[in-house]
Amino acid sequence: MSERVMTRTHTCIAFALALLVAIAAAPRASAETGAADSASETAAPLTLDQCVLIALERNPGLTASEQSVVGAGAGLTRARSPYYPQLTLGLLEAVANDPADGTDRTEEASLVLRQTIWESGRRESVQESAARLESAEFGYASAEQSLVEQVATDYYGVLASDRLVEVAQAGVESSARHLEEVQARIEVGVSAAVDEATAQDDLARAELSLIDTRGLVRVARARLKTTMGLPQQTALHLAPPPSVAEEDLPTLGQALAAAEQNRPDILSVAAAVEASRNAVRQAEIRRGPVADVSGRYDWGYSDWARRDPSWDLALTLSWALFDGYATAADVDAARASLARSEAQLQALRDQVGLEVESALTEVERATERVAATAKSVAAAQARLRAAEGKYQQGVGILLEVTDARSALTSAQANQIQAAYDYRTALVALERVLGTLSPPESDVDQ
Repeated sequence: MSERVMTRTHTCIAFALALLVAIAAAPRASAETGAADSASETAAPLTLDQCVLIALERNPGLTASEQSVVGAGAGLTRARSPYYPQLTLGLLEAVANDPADGTDRTEEASLVLRQTIWESGRRESVQESAARLESAEFGYASAEQSLVEQVATDYYGVLASDRLVEVAQAGVESSARHLEEVQARIEVGVSAAVDEATAQDDLARAELSLIDTRGLVRVARARLKTTMGLPQQTALHLAPPPSVAEEDLPTLGQALAAAEQNRPDILSVAAAVEASRNAVRQAEIRRGPVADVSGRYDWGYSDWARRDPSWDLALTLSWALFDGYATAADVDAARASLARSEAQLQALRDQVGLEVESALTEVERATERVAATAKSVAAAQARLRAAEGKYQQGVGILLEVTDARSALTSAQANQIQAAYDYRTALVALERVLGTLSPPESDVDQ
């Protein structure tokens, strides 16, 4: 395994162990409270970085990608093995019975040292394995970045849903106050009795909105737990995110250049292309002639006592004059694999160009929506104040008040969603540019 993957694994394990100890020490909620709400209240608040670190340790998809790196590293070690001396111990004890000579007992021991000095295609084999390891490491980095993006998206989704519940709850409370005011006005004869039905309907719609929003919160929390690799019954309480400073966006040309240089999925496929090129070279070398230079020294012992040392230095040259077209088929297959890898690289580069343009557009759109929704909330608040004032003075109707209240709730919900969409868009842009890096673990903090 590469040093980077091993370091990431060790830090994630340390952090996860510390976190599990902290959660286990948290007091249990009383049986009377709801299971989901009580679990959320007893768990220590988790920041986005902490959620990411847990996911890096527990997400099974990333674990599978990590094992690909381990396997590729073992493949490179295997490809390099012919460069090292080979030492073999052999022991033989045999008994043979011949009617003419009687029983013959053979006892031998040997310690053989072999060294391949030069072999056709050996260098290309090592280069292919090294490229495949590099491809696996970049593939792991790509999976890591995708997981970080998904955790951030789910994390912001939960926080946005929590805020939307607050807005829906405020809408219910506002509708309830309006109902009380209408009932009081009806009692003193300044409002028509039909206004009570309108206010009741407004309260019912606000309560339905609250029910739906609470359901969205549960689904959002379940989605985040799944991404983090946690059981659904795990307590999960999220800390509010830090403020985000607005930054200057790169131009399309700058973004494309950054993605081409940093995107691990592009680098992974490019390394796979290089591995395929070396596979083609090996297949062409096997057409012949194939040469092998090796040396051997044998410390032999007969009857466990008499030493019979021997050595040899061999040059082997072979050329398959006809092998049923097997070698030619290997060359064709290797070239087809190379062409496929090159096509995949070009297709990925085209797709990355689209992703970069889309990510930049989404950040710009989210930025504009944050400003627009702030204006919408201010306008909705003014509209509600005006409608309430007119109704109190008897020159307005209740329907105008309920419509204004509903418009304010919708504007506030849009503002909350726009704020978290902006955060999510920034994370997506980093991932598209290949600059989204996992946080460093600090268990002491």
